[in-house]
Amino acid sequence: MSGIFSRESLNFLYRQDEGTLSRAAWWAGLAPLVSLLVVLTVVWLLLAPWGQRGLDERAFLDPRTIVTYLYLMIYTFAVILIAICYTNLSAKRFLARGRIGGLAGLLPLAALLAGALNWLYPRVAETMPYWTVIAADIVLIGVIVWHVVDLGLAGD
Repeated sequence: MSGIFSRESLNFLYRQDEGTLSRAAWWAGLAPLVSLLVVLTVVWLLLAPWGQRGLDERAFLDPRTIVTYLYLMIYTFAVILIAICYTNLSAKRFLARGRIGGLAGLLPLAALLAGALNWLYPRVAETMPYWTVIAADIVLIGVIVWHVVDLGLAGD
């Protein structure tokens, strides 16, 4: 397993969109990305309540709030990098399956749109129908299922 974590292997898997991958290599490359995303998201969910306080509850320069938003900046940057790595990884697998490599970008795009609508809806509920949030979530789930089936379960 140390072969997949060599500098050349990581460069090929996550930084280049040329080439092709087997199903096993796609799963092996996907596992660290998903694991890192899950760990970072759990930390954010634990820290997020500290960012929802007003000035009437805490001081203007509260260390916990500063740490929360500093982590949010790091988390955002990490999620963008994970999305780029996923796109490059999956583009190679789509090419191996005889499809267009650009299809790999649909999952990050669907996740971005669904996340944006889920974040926006509570703030503008009176002007935005809730069905748009549900539709975006259904599309995201559909794209996830499609990617897992097409890239990770079908053919080699």
